[in-house]
Amino acid sequence: MEVEVSCSKGAVPSSHGKLAFLRLSHFLNSLLLLALLTGPFAQFGWPGSGDSGLRYESRQTTEPFSIHIVEVNPAKLTITAERALGKGIGRETVSSIAKRKRAIVAINGGFFRIGGDYDGEPLGVLKIRADWFSEPGLPRAALGWAEGGGIVLIDRLTMKWSLSLGAETFPVSGINRPRGIKDSILFTSNFNGSTLTSSTGTEVLVKSGTVVEIRAGGNSPIPQNGLVFSVGRSVDIELGGIGRGDAAHVSREFSAQETPSDPWPSMEFVVGGAPMLLRGGEIVQDFGPEKVPENFAMQRHPRTAMGIRADGTWILVVVDGRRPTLSIGMTLAELAQLMKSLGCKDALNLDGGGSSTLYLYGQVVNIPSDLAGERPVSDAILVMPKQ
Repeated sequence: MEVEVSCSKGAVPSSHGKLAFLRLSHFLNSLLLLALLTGPFAQFGWPGSGDSGLRYESRQTTEPFSIHIVEVNPAKLTITAERALGKGIGRETVSSIAKRKRAIVAINGGFFRIGGDYDGEPLGVLKIRADWFSEPGLPRAALGWAEGGGIVLIDRLTMKWSLSLGAETFPVSGINRPRGIKDSILFTSNFNGSTLTSSTGTEVLVKSGTVVEIRAGGNSPIPQNGLVFSVGRSVDIELGGIGRGDAAHVSREFSAQETPSDPWPSMEFVVGGAPMLLRGGEIVQDFGPEKVPENFAMQRHPRTAMGIRADGTWILVVVDGRRPTLSIGMTLAELAQLMKSLGCKDALNLDGGGSSTLYLYGQVVNIPSDLAGERPVSDAILVMPKQ
């Protein structure tokens, strides 16, 4: 298989301004990015022959920025997502996930919790095939695609979950995350062996669509092919009318800001990020609706992003950072400008910082910013050979 690899030198723009608008000097940025895009580069070959549908480029600029770009043709390669360790909590490095799944390329996915019993819990939406691991806690950017990556949605997504038990329907605060005293949480069988909840609640155990047990307390075992509905002590929910043998059914409602809501349930993979960077080829100027902290947006950090071109080509980008002699990282506005310069019509920011990792053909090709090296993450986006 042949993969096109190139390196180039140029310049990337800087940006200033408040978070509410993050307005760029478009004319100056365009001129500077033109130098970046048209600068000379050297090409290197990978073993094999033929059009692989994959192109990798490394750019070292004078800012300094170290930028890694992968172009993927979904007609020739398969694009999937994978959860760390194959379950709802815990973390695994991108390279480990990639090697376990025999991926050609892999980048880190969404944000996640670090530390505690729920270490590695996704903090944005995550769906892998039929399994929902988490829901969007805020109306934040999400990437959804069908098998193969030919149908792609990028939008701010929200979801509303509910659970019917017998004749009653109950609201759900979230799934597979810590349950507070005012929460009603669904724990699915892909999360863990038990709910890891405190004893101050009531939990309804469901197996194969039927209630099998109702118990006071917490940390209940999660039945295979089932779920647990965990209700905090201060939630105004009455479970007295629920009994063993009652039917159970989970419902989900989707709301997307720009795209139709109907296609989202059929997306085989959904990965959350924040914020949206591009919509319809235009830079998103206001990150406020996604409640992105100002320092996160305005300071330069290592970044990971994914975009889609009008012709369906996927663009995967990792920008190194926190290494003054190699790469200082980018603001979100600079990252958005870069994704636009690469021809993307829609793009979103994924987890960054020490998580930013690009794996290519058996090795990590960027330099992760953590002193310990590659950081274990929650999930990864993988590029696989066509079966």
